[in-house]
Amino acid sequence: MKFDVNYTKLTNGVRVLAIPMAGVESVTMMILVKTGSRNETGKQAGISHVLEHMLFKGTKSFPTPMAISTAIDSIGAENNAFTGKEYTGYYITSAAKHLPLTTKILAEMVTVPSLPQEDLTREREVIVQEIAMYEDEPRERAVEEFENLIYDGSSMGRLIIGDKETVRATTSQALRTYMHEWYRGGNVLVVIAGKIPSDRREMLVELENKLSGMGKGGMLTYNQSGKYGKPQTKHVRRKTEQAHFLMGVPGVSLIDPRRYALQLGQIVLGGGMSSRLFNEIREKRGLAYYVRAEMDTAYDVGYLAVRAGVALGKLEEALRVSKEELLKLGSTITQTELRKAKEYVLGHLPLTLEDSMGVAQFFGMRALITDEIRQPEEVERIVRGVTLDEVKQVLTELVKEEEIRTVIVGPRAK
Repeated sequence: MKFDVNYTKLTNGVRVLAIPMAGVESVTMMILVKTGSRNETGKQAGISHVLEHMLFKGTKSFPTPMAISTAIDSIGAENNAFTGKEYTGYYITSAAKHLPLTTKILAEMVTVPSLPQEDLTREREVIVQEIAMYEDEPRERAVEEFENLIYDGSSMGRLIIGDKETVRATTSQALRTYMHEWYRGGNVLVVIAGKIPSDRREMLVELENKLSGMGKGGMLTYNQSGKYGKPQTKHVRRKTEQAHFLMGVPGVSLIDPRRYALQLGQIVLGGGMSSRLFNEIREKRGLAYYVRAEMDTAYDVGYLAVRAGVALGKLEEALRVSKEELLKLGSTITQTELRKAKEYVLGHLPLTLEDSMGVAQFFGMRALITDEIRQPEEVERIVRGVTLDEVKQVLTELVKEEEIRTVIVGPRAK
C-alpha cells in the first residue's frame, strides 16, 4: 500500500504534508506542533494543555467559542485537539468542499487566537476539575505514576495535564510567550489527507496566506532530554475494589531501528486475546479482566510494560506471573509466535488507514518528530524482515530483572 505524498514547506518554514485518497469524499486537516509537556519547565507544567484548550476560545474572525463551534457545526464537521508529551494537535474532518473554511478556522486558531484572560480564568478551573477526575481513576493513575517513575528526573516524567497550582498560575501573557516560542516555522506541520484539490498549488497559496503571520524558522529540538529513573517499586494507596499495576523496563526510542523487533515481542507477550499474558493471567488463572503488554516510543526514550487490573487478593500472584512471563519471553519466543505477531501487526495496519483521519495521523505523527515519511509498504517490508534472533536479542538486552520498575495503585496489601 502506497500513497502519493507531497511534502513541502511554506515561505516561513511551516511544513505541509498533502496526501490524496481515492474513493473518499471527506478531508482531514490537522495542524501539529512539535511541543508538549516535555518542553515545559516545572513552573510551566501543563501550559501546553492549557493552550490547547484556549485556542478554541476565539480568533479574529470567530471571536467567541460559540462562533468557532457554530462554524464547525454548520458544515457537519468533526473537530478536536490533543496534547501529548512531545506534540500538540488540532484537527477538523469535513466534507471535501468545506476545506477552505476548515483551513481558515484552524489557521486563525494557531496564528491569531484571542486568549482572553477572562476565559482563561474560567478554563483553568475546568482543567483543575479534569485533573481531579484523573486522580479519581486508578486505572489511568497507574499509567501516569508508572511514566513518572520510569522517566523520573526528566520532564518526560511529569503529567501532561500539569498540577492544580501551575495551571491556576498560568496567565494569558504566559500562553502568548510559550506560543511565540514553539508555534512557528518548521516546528509546525500541516497535514491534509483525503479528497484534496487536484491543483495543489491553489491549496498551498491559501495556506501561505493564512499562516503568513506565524514566525519563521526550522524544526526545533526538544529543550530537555529524556532520562530514566532508578529501578524501584512504588505503591500508591487508593481505596479501590481492584489493584491496578504496571511493571516494565526501559525500551527503545521512536528512531531506534530495533523498535519493530520489540513491538513484535510485545504483541507475543500481551497484544491480543491469544497472547501469553491473556492466556496465563486471565484464561488459566482468572486473575484479571484486562491484562496487556504496552510499548511507549518517544523521540529518545521508551518502555515495555505489562498492565493489568486484578482482584485485591490476587495481586501478588498476578505480579509474580507477569514478571515470569516478561523475563522468560526473550529465551522462549518461537518462530510460530513471531509469524503470528507479524500478521497481527500487518493485519491491523490497513484498518488504521481506512479514513482520512487515520491517514493523517499515520504520516503526520512521524513526520512531525523525525521529518521523515514512511510508507505503509515500507513498514510492511521492515516488519516482515524482522528475524527471531533480532527479537530475542532486543528482549535479552532490555528485559532484565534488575531493570524492572513497578507501580501499584490500590489499597496497601495486608
